[in-house]
Amino acid sequence: MKKLSALLLGLTLSASAFAMKVGYVNSQELFSSYSQTKVIQENLNKQKSRLENEIKQKEVNLQKLQVELQAKGTSATDAEKKDFQAKVDEFQKLVRDSQTKLNREEMTRLQEIDRIMNSAIQNVAKKNGYEYIFEEGAIKFGGENLTGKVLDVMEQTKKLK
Repeated sequence: MKKLSALLLGLTLSASAFAMKVGYVNSQELFSSYSQTKVIQENLNKQKSRLENEIKQKEVNLQKLQVELQAKGTSATDAEKKDFQAKVDEFQKLVRDSQTKLNREEMTRLQEIDRIMNSAIQNVAKKNGYEYIFEEGAIKFGGENLTGKVLDVMEQTKKLK
């Protein structure tokens, strides 16, 4: 009888030793619910509006120069034409550079949110003893939804501007 009791106790302990704690998160929900995401989007929209206004002003100035150049007709000098073309090229470069700058800024900010999210997931996993945390759609059955806990940790670690 002692052997049977010891065997059952050993099986019970070993079964619990092999039980894995699994959780899942919804990354899209984390991203959209995170307060800093909204702040970043507002800042990027302000930058975009400012650049669009600057570009629009320069475009209007270029259109005026073009009208003046066309009004001169054949009396326009080659130097004036080259000067106008240089301004057009400069304008096109400004548009390209502005778009590139905005894209880089957005990518940098999104990567920072991703880093904060991953850090929060690891924090929740370690603190609560989870061996694995998956994306919500990767698990068909079981696991615990940790999205709320991870979002709370993210909100506590606001480090973005």
